[in-house]
Amino acid sequence: MGNIVLLIKCPALPTKGQLSISEIPYVDTHSHLHYVLEKLPDTFNVTTYERLKQDHFPSNFESCINVLCDPLSFNSDEIFPNTYMDWKQMADTSFMYLAVGVHPHNSKDYNDYIENNMTQILNHPKCIALGEIGLDYHYDFSPRDIQKTVLVKQILKAVELGKPLVIHTREAEEDTWDILSGYVPKDWKIHVHCFTDSPQFAKKLLNYFPNLYIGITGVATYGSAKNTQNIIKDIVPLNRFLLETDAPYMVPAKLNRNKKSDSKITVCHSGMIPLIAERFAQLKGMELDEIMRQARENTRNMYGI
Repeated sequence: MGNIVLLIKCPALPTKGQLSISEIPYVDTHSHLHYVLEKLPDTFNVTTYERLKQDHFPSNFESCINVLCDPLSFNSDEIFPNTYMDWKQMADTSFMYLAVGVHPHNSKDYNDYIENNMTQILNHPKCIALGEIGLDYHYDFSPRDIQKTVLVKQILKAVELGKPLVIHTREAEEDTWDILSGYVPKDWKIHVHCFTDSPQFAKKLLNYFPNLYIGITGVATYGSAKNTQNIIKDIVPLNRFLLETDAPYMVPAKLNRNKKSDSKITVCHSGMIPLIAERFAQLKGMELDEIMRQARENTRNMYGI
């Protein structure tokens, strides 16, 4: 019997050339690059953050905020020491900042031990925000009363430490509003990450909190994302939005247009921000570079980077 060669098709990663549509420096304000590396098959030979940046991010990529929201990440330096899953390795990565908080899905696991480990990371100089935290009533992986209790606890911790907030809210507008307006100082810096709720809720938040920003992801490129697109067109001011990938999730639609299912790109990363900005610019009727410049300024105002 002759040799059998198995060809395993993997979705190609976009190259720098596909993403180099602007030269304006940018920051990915919300990513999970440790999950990007976890998802990439070995055939791409991408096993470090530096290699990912070198091979796949355009030259105008400046930095990213890598978000740790699973409690396992809080002691990853003990579980995965000196690997890309180790938060201390992330903090040592030159282009990476950190945010840390317990995601609403994991609220049921919150305890003093987890909070102490989270606080250790929050005290690191590269950790610039507390989050993502919030409410998720779409999946209800944690009971809603526990989600609300844990959200309040973490808001109070952020205020105690003077950290900006990164908020996750999905199908929980009323309770999110009650908690934010009840416990967060009105002038606090807030990044409502990957906003997909109603335009009315976006307007209410923007009007009440003068330093609140709406996070826009690759969702804006999807034909079904009418809420997000209407918010971009009609609600969010140019000085109140942030660009984010939420990598490895939500690959911009343009990269998979007219591709067969076995050749689709399934892993998002920080190099794709210009494609999100491109869609934002189309919806606003503006030039791409104008949006990129404004997003960079908004990031500086929100996070000081």
